[in-house]
Amino acid sequence: MVIKYSIIIFITQLIFIGARTWNVRAIAEKNITQLMISGSIVHLAWLVSITLGVVSMKEIMLNFKLEYLPIIICSLTGGLIGSYIGLKAKMKK
Repeated sequence: MVIKYSIIIFITQLIFIGARTWNVRAIAEKNITQLMISGSIVHLAWLVSITLGVVSMKEIMLNFKLEYLPIIICSLTGGLIGSYIGLKAKMKK
């Protein structure tokens, strides 16, 4: 279960960062269609990610189950890699 959740949260963090970048661009360009699509993706990725993160943090903090730590690490790593990719893409333009 922990490995599955770690993979899911890593991927949802990458999706979240990518869709959020797309969402900001859509706002700047005043593109309503892209704004609605990217906003929906951001929200769904956020919901999945935050749910898994909260469950994991609860298990770590209340029950001292450190086997949930990889989920938190994958969340952090996915977010950082997504931010790095977004910044590199922006610097190329």
